[in-house]
Amino acid sequence: MAQEAMAMVGIDEFVEGLKRLPQMKSEAVNAYLKANPVKPETLKPYLFFSPANYTRNLIFKNELFELLALCWEVGQVSRIHNHRDQQCWMAVPIGKLKAQNFRVLDRDAKKCTCRLEPTSSFLITPASPAEVDQDEPVHQVLNLAEWNEPAASLHIYARPFNTCEVYSLENGTYGDVPLYCTSEYGKVCREEGANVRR
Repeated sequence: MAQEAMAMVGIDEFVEGLKRLPQMKSEAVNAYLKANPVKPETLKPYLFFSPANYTRNLIFKNELFELLALCWEVGQVSRIHNHRDQQCWMAVPIGKLKAQNFRVLDRDAKKCTCRLEPTSSFLITPASPAEVDQDEPVHQVLNLAEWNEPAASLHIYARPFNTCEVYSLENGTYGDVPLYCTSEYGKVCREEGANVRR
């Protein structure tokens, strides 16, 4: 069914529906995302863009999951990263994004070195939400410059986490990094809020 023919929901209704799911399991969340595309205009309080990097904007958090809006200017990409073995789902109400998966061929935890190879890639669009592959959880998200449009995505993490591993293809290394939010519940965080715009 085309998205135009589907009933869209506001972000508050979307959150309430997530909270009512009996478990944050793959099949249930995937079905919920496909059946409940979010009205882009209702995301406005949570959308902050920065020319320096994509931004992470917290919408909701409890002990089971957190929901963030990520804002991507033209050409912005994430680092290659994982999600600490937590499940993650992504929807893109505005624009589109590319997800690129990687396979970890080997790693040396003492030296923090590793070898990666790119594997599958796919588009995430308003009509096609996606789940991070638990068999290959290392990935990168890209708003390709050739598309010439900003994007905003919704990310559901079950359970919440505040660090991840990032990987460098060029250097063959990886390491822990802390995660920060640009805004929380519609209010810009002072430390991370420099040079943001709505």
